[in-house]
This record gives sequence, structure tokens and C-alpha cells, in this order.
Amino acid sequence: MLKENAIADFKANLRGGLIEPGDKDYDEARKVHNGMIHKRPRLIARCADVADVISSVNFGRENDLLVSIRGGGHNAGGLGICDDGLVIDLSPIKYTRVDPEARTVTVGGGCTWGDVDQNRVGIFSLPALDLPRTLM
Repeated sequence: MLKENAIADFKANLRGGLIEPGDKDYDEARKVHNGMIHKRPRLIARCADVADVISSVNFGRENDLLVSIRGGGHNAGGLGICDDGLVIDLSPIKYTRVDPEARTVTVGGGCTWGDVDQNRVGIFSLPALDLPRTLM
């Protein structure tokens, strides 16, 4: 069983936020692109950086929680959300680094194609998608 002091410690060490049932933004935070999916996670960790992701994975493992990972876009099957587990939400981690010399692009886990496209990644002749909200 998940202990409240473990949750409090986890929350205190996250640079992003931790959302629980009963929090005012819980219902909005648990929504996914597919409106037919209505799962209720025990915790939603809105990760601000890699350290938050590592901390979240460790917390899930140490507390034997079902873990799902949600990126910036959508998954029609609702795989980015779970019932009674921990959602590791990457949507706040948005960055696009373009290295024209190496012809590489590094993209944060919360980015959608729209985030990447607005950073002129088209200079690499990447396939164009007309779905700006699609997960990378």
C-alpha cells in the first residue's frame, strides 16, 4: 500500500508538480486525446526535467506501482494513462535543438510535431506531417 509520507517525499523532490485525485487540476491532467478513455491514476507526475523522470521511475518501482508514460501528443489506445498507478507526464519537457552541421535534431519527450516543425526542422527535408498535435 502506498504511504502518504512516501508521496509527500516524492512530491517535495519533484521540480515539476505531482497531481493527485481531489486536486483541482486532476480531471484535466488525466484527460487523453481519446475521449472514450476515462482512467483514474493514483498520481500524475508532471516532469520538468530528466531528474524528475528518473525520480518518477524509481518511485514507481520502489512502490510497486503500475506506470504509464505520457508524451506531448496522443495515443489512440490510451496507453499514456493508467488506473490506480503513476502517470509520468513528459508534456512539460519541450525543447528542440537543431544541429545543422551534424544534421540532427534532439527533441524533448513532451514535444509534438507542431513544436518541432515551428523550429524550422524542415530544413532537413524531414517528412512533413499535417498533424501538429501528434506525438513524435
